[in-house]
Amino acid sequence: MSLFNKKENRDAALGNLVDLLALREGGLTNNTGEKVNEMSALGISTVFSAVSLIADSISLLPVKTLRYEGQKTIFTEKPKFLEKPNIGLDLSMFSLIHQTITSMAMHGNAFILVDKDRQGRPIQLTPVHPEKVKVEMLSGEKVYYLQTASSKQYDRKITKNNMLHFIWYSYPGDLIGVSPLRTNANTYGLALAMERHISQFYGQGGTPSSVLETDRDLTAEQAKTLKETWLTNHNRNRKPAVLTGGLKWKAISASAGSELIEARNQIVHEIARVFRIPAHLLLSKDGSNVYSNIESNGLAFIRHTLLPWIRRIEDGLSSLLPGKQFVRLDTDEYARGDQLSRVRSFQVAISSGVMTPNEARAKMELEPYEGGDKFYIGLQGALIDPTLPAQGVDEHDPTNKLNNDKWSNSSK
Repeated sequence: MSLFNKKENRDAALGNLVDLLALREGGLTNNTGEKVNEMSALGISTVFSAVSLIADSISLLPVKTLRYEGQKTIFTEKPKFLEKPNIGLDLSMFSLIHQTITSMAMHGNAFILVDKDRQGRPIQLTPVHPEKVKVEMLSGEKVYYLQTASSKQYDRKITKNNMLHFIWYSYPGDLIGVSPLRTNANTYGLALAMERHISQFYGQGGTPSSVLETDRDLTAEQAKTLKETWLTNHNRNRKPAVLTGGLKWKAISASAGSELIEARNQIVHEIARVFRIPAHLLLSKDGSNVYSNIESNGLAFIRHTLLPWIRRIEDGLSSLLPGKQFVRLDTDEYARGDQLSRVRSFQVAISSGVMTPNEARAKMELEPYEGGDKFYIGLQGALIDPTLPAQGVDEHDPTNKLNNDKWSNSSK
């Protein structure tokens, strides 16, 4: 049985996303002959795990809006479209970010249609599948054409002011991002070919468990009778067999199947490298931790894998806010799983005058207390004496108007 389908390779130029649409059903061409498209790629467990890991890890982060005021950074009230991006679709912010990350990871591009009111303020965000968008340059500016359901043509023109375009990786001067499906078609195709071969090997009995050999010529009926007799007497029976008339029994090794499974494990590492994810996070049995402890591994994953994705989302959403306002995804959420380290970091921040006690309590979703809005600097290892002169009072509430009454009372 051949590992690869024998198909004629065809050249496919993906100069624009329209080409990707044309290949959606047939799949991208690769050396294995397997059909590589959006659905088949997600059918590879490692790809699905990698994409969902990145998308889930970023989507769970709280979205906060801030603005610069001199040298200060002040929390502002979040606009409604960042609370509920699309009411008609019942789309949450979690789902919007999740779909955006998934589109980038699979196609290299993600698009969000921005509906605005008469004053030019965003009121609704709608994610659009990359295969339904064509990008062109018109009069020195990007113009987007959406495929409509009625005509199936790219006949709805959208200006750059009403479209957010996220790109994972691109070359200078390119209008769209590089498609991971195209650049990694051989890797994905090899994974699909291995899955197909292994499933056929075990599911369809690609290799028999044993054979009966004889030098005598047998008719088809005699061979069938011999096979059925052997199965009747020896199936699920470990008793010794007696062979006569030059009949020989020979076991068939299944080492080819085990070797293929080992090769498949190497594909896990190849796909992990595509998404820059440590192999052990994809549950690879051969994945080794480069760092000595869980905290270091987690920080490396955040720094080298997640932060670039987070920055793309932040920059795109920040472009929808007026003036000096901007969006931040709160990565402190990752520390919730390690409560001890979280408390220690707050302790250091409070004692060094970086954070007030109430700011720390707000991040831990605890009630503020009176007098907790002051900054204190304490000696290392010594308790902070609230009677010591305060270094200052934070006049801006970092909790985004949570517990407004209690905060205002404590500041009077």
